[in-house]
Amino acid sequence: MSELDPTTLLGRLAKLIADDDPARPLEERLCRAYLAILGGDGAAITLSYNDPDRVTLFATDDLAARLEDLQDVLGEGPGPTAYGSETITVADLRAEESRWPLFADAARSIPGAAVVYSVPIRPWNHGAVGVLTVHQDGGDLPASDRAQFLANAIGAALAKDPPDESELRSGPWATRSEVHQATGMVVAQLHVSPEDALALLRAHAFSHNLSLAQVAQEITSRRLYFSDDAESENS
Repeated sequence: MSELDPTTLLGRLAKLIADDDPARPLEERLCRAYLAILGGDGAAITLSYNDPDRVTLFATDDLAARLEDLQDVLGEGPGPTAYGSETITVADLRAEESRWPLFADAARSIPGAAVVYSVPIRPWNHGAVGVLTVHQDGGDLPASDRAQFLANAIGAALAKDPPDESELRSGPWATRSEVHQATGMVVAQLHVSPEDALALLRAHAFSHNLSLAQVAQEITSRRLYFSDDAESENS
């Protein structure tokens, strides 16, 4: 997949979440789906990266967790830089020199990571809310547009209160009912939990610059459906 294709990427994300063990936390399944789509050996999602209320929601393995802890302790690395600059940042641990010498020296002492890259999570265009950090022992980095799109979609899926959901708390009963109905339809289509179905609705709303209510209307009118192969739209 050489070019950014939002529909195909979201379709693959939906299928991977649906196929994964529903007992796993959503954060874990999103990390695993990201790695399955773009490659990498491990990943972590950390919110409020440089802030006092920083929290790592999930790390797929011990190495990912140790790399996050190193960056927290040292205050440097691709994660803090990606969060502050809102750009994808790469640490090549095979290079002799690094812009983060303390982090690079410490990370080299941990087997298994040759490259660490961090993608800012900024689903609503209001600044980064966190960082998705991936480590890999070799291979090529994914295209930056796809990496950024998936990180943003994951952020939208995890959001508990995105701006466009204010209408669901104060809007008419019909709007809330339609979102509920659309969520149920996605549950039936993908055999996922209601929480996962709503997460996928949020991710679709983000990627197409729509409100959650608009996406719900597309689903209930059967102009949009989620299949187990790809996310599809009927003309």
